[in-house]
Amino acid sequence: MRQIEDYEWLSTPQAQQRWRDLCNEISVNSASMLKRLRSTLTTNQASVLIEQLDLIALAKRKVSDPQQWFWTRQLLEQSSDQETASDTACDFPPQSRVIDVCCGAGADSVALANQRHSVTSIDRCPIACELTKHNAMSHGLNIEVFNREAGNSLDVPRDYIHIDPDRRADGSRSSSLDRLSPTWDTIAQLLKRCRGMSLKLAPGTRADLKGMARNKESIPESLRFLSKDGSVRQQRWYWGLERWPTDSITASMFLNTSSSRRAMQFFAAKHTIPPNANTSTSPGWFHETFSLDDMATSEDMAVTDKPLEFVADYDPSIRAAELSSSFAHRYGWQLIDSNSGYVTASKTLVHPMVRWFQVVDILPLDKRQIKSYVRESRVYAWELKSRGLEVDLTALRKILPCDSNSDETRTILCLKIGRQHRVVFCKEADCS
Repeated sequence: MRQIEDYEWLSTPQAQQRWRDLCNEISVNSASMLKRLRSTLTTNQASVLIEQLDLIALAKRKVSDPQQWFWTRQLLEQSSDQETASDTACDFPPQSRVIDVCCGAGADSVALANQRHSVTSIDRCPIACELTKHNAMSHGLNIEVFNREAGNSLDVPRDYIHIDPDRRADGSRSSSLDRLSPTWDTIAQLLKRCRGMSLKLAPGTRADLKGMARNKESIPESLRFLSKDGSVRQQRWYWGLERWPTDSITASMFLNTSSSRRAMQFFAAKHTIPPNANTSTSPGWFHETFSLDDMATSEDMAVTDKPLEFVADYDPSIRAAELSSSFAHRYGWQLIDSNSGYVTASKTLVHPMVRWFQVVDILPLDKRQIKSYVRESRVYAWELKSRGLEVDLTALRKILPCDSNSDETRTILCLKIGRQHRVVFCKEADCS
């Protein structure tokens, strides 16, 4: 069993030299490496170094410099990725004093300090505190770290709070406010004492905000859902922070190569942006913000059962934030089934969060009919997408012929149109 002393040892010159040597031999078999390390180190010291080596592959998905970080597996899985942490650090006013409560291994603390905030990190787990100290030091940052409970958060009235409560304190993941650690009551008490707060929650967390208001609980002033690489990474609740308007919900998407190109086209064509749209960017991100009034005007938007010439798949942050109707209403599109994640229109409008397809044909979701339809297809590769339906895409792919002599790519969208399960054969639309 690894102890706090083993993680404290990771910051010593001896451990740092061994770590550099290991990183230079990263392709060496870990079993033989462990045996060699045990000849000069204690079993736990050798084991904790190998643990860090084993976590590098997973860490590469989160940070750009994985060899500069130390983790436990659970703290790595729970941490914000580098791009998300950097953007949410901008939620606080410039050069604020921020307490990072439940700091974990320090991913958000490092991002906050990199934004020139004065950061104090707190966690009840001594190993998490030790890792935060190391990760701050390895990035040349000055962060105070304290091993204490969330309720003892230093000079709170002068500070802002960033808090990432544990969502699996009882061993299993949860998206319930009732199972947070620290408890919702503790968070509410901290909120009453600080200047402002950013609360990080799981994307699937849902709360009865109207019920909270009736009970005079501290409902969030604004909400935000953040997505990256096609999945929603986290949800944020805000109080006392001016970056996002009060009584609003924001969907934020990290821009990859294709969406960055669409973002440039979107802002270049200013005349196509609805005058009531609240859109913005920060480095590498695109944001769509909707007021509660915006949402009210689009609640009863009709859902069509007749797709038009073009169909679009839109970013999951819009769906997670339950903004589909508002999003479609803002740009004059129609929804295809309220839960499908697709909109339709007679013409395309370039948008960073939207990928357009031109409809070629629509068939029932029936393998025999699909197989007969594609028998003579001259298609190099098929892209399969499903929203709102349980479809075995692997089995469907097996009946689709691929022609190595072709350079055509086609997309099949599986969705509900009205009450019917359908497949839409389409090709990606040119929105330039």
